[in-house]
Amino acid sequence: MSIAIQLEGVSKRYRTGRSRTIVDLVAGSVDALRGKADEVHSATRGTVGSTIHALRDVSFEVPEGAGLGIIGRNGAGKTTLLKLISRVTWPTAGKVRVAGHVVSLIELGAGFHPELTGRENVYLGAGLFGLTRREIDRQFDAIVSFAAVERLIDTPMKRYSSGLYARLGFSVAIHSNPDIVLVDEVLSVGDAAFRRRALEALRGLIAGGKTVLFISHDMWNVRRLCSQILWMEEGRVRAHGAAGDIAERYMNEVNLQALANQDTALQSHRGGTGEIRFEAVETLAASGQPSALFDAADPLLVRASYRATQTIDQPVFQIGIVDVDTGVVVTTASSAGRSEAARVSGRGTIEFRFGNLPLRPRQYVLRLSITDRDQLASYDLVSAGPRFAVNGQGGGVDSLADEQDGLVSVPFDVTHHQGEAG
Repeated sequence: MSIAIQLEGVSKRYRTGRSRTIVDLVAGSVDALRGKADEVHSATRGTVGSTIHALRDVSFEVPEGAGLGIIGRNGAGKTTLLKLISRVTWPTAGKVRVAGHVVSLIELGAGFHPELTGRENVYLGAGLFGLTRREIDRQFDAIVSFAAVERLIDTPMKRYSSGLYARLGFSVAIHSNPDIVLVDEVLSVGDAAFRRRALEALRGLIAGGKTVLFISHDMWNVRRLCSQILWMEEGRVRAHGAAGDIAERYMNEVNLQALANQDTALQSHRGGTGEIRFEAVETLAASGQPSALFDAADPLLVRASYRATQTIDQPVFQIGIVDVDTGVVVTTASSAGRSEAARVSGRGTIEFRFGNLPLRPRQYVLRLSITDRDQLASYDLVSAGPRFAVNGQGGGVDSLADEQDGLVSVPFDVTHHQGEAG
């Protein structure tokens, strides 16, 4: 199998700044003679380090016809990698080998001119990607159709929305006969239908033997497109391997860190008239110990303490489990008809117990409310209470099909009968 991209011991350093006054220059020159050449001296900021290590000793290979997802936090070195592969910049150390025509989708429509029409920009942009006018003529209708901008193609692009701008830029790029496509978060622009179409186009390129490097914080899109993932952290390769395994490890770690830093105070995101309010809410494991990380088979206990400043007749306590990313309410639970109190006053505690959590590996947040028995009056509403996360099960996420990406894992069977219809 031929190698499309190869990096060997690649490092990239940037200087953070330069001296700006005669005093700074003199001070910097004197200290340089003392062996402090790696520092920048400023009369206002003092001494600061002059070098940023964007990449440190990075090595990996990507074969032809493969999709590689590149993940990691902001500042991990992901975009720097793409810039090195596309020859926008050069490594400080190491070797970068690239075989084939590279198209970089770091900024869609970067070569377009807003005063020119969409038609003129198609020829301009495709020409910058290396296509001849005759080749553009052959691809023109397909480019415009994919971007769905037929009605506006002869309109100056300064009148296009940012989504239309991005759609036309993406369409021009993927129709420019690339061997290697570098994609950096560009699918966050545009509507859902276009994002799905763009993913299908990238899949088609991979199926046709092209190579795609895909940067995204959306693990589901990365998993759909890529068979391998490169996990970057502080300029180094943290992990490189099968997409399902690396995606699950990454999501679990991100969940742990996010939950460790969350503020569980209930003073913000608050509504209601206030005659009775929640004072504290916590999520507990089967052992009774506080926990914010669960497996799908684990029970979940939500314990909420409250305080009523006056006597309340038959209050109804309710909680909802909400997906953090989409805002979708996964399920709700109510005390109505289950554990109703005739009237409450002062302090008390209510508990909701879920036998298990058949949820996809995601982060979830609790939404809590207290109403009257007819659920007409709202005494308290906590729209963003404590968070918890559901871990992966160790089998990776790459075995899930697109239609199984929902929030709930409901057991099901499939039976296929053939040739029995009468």
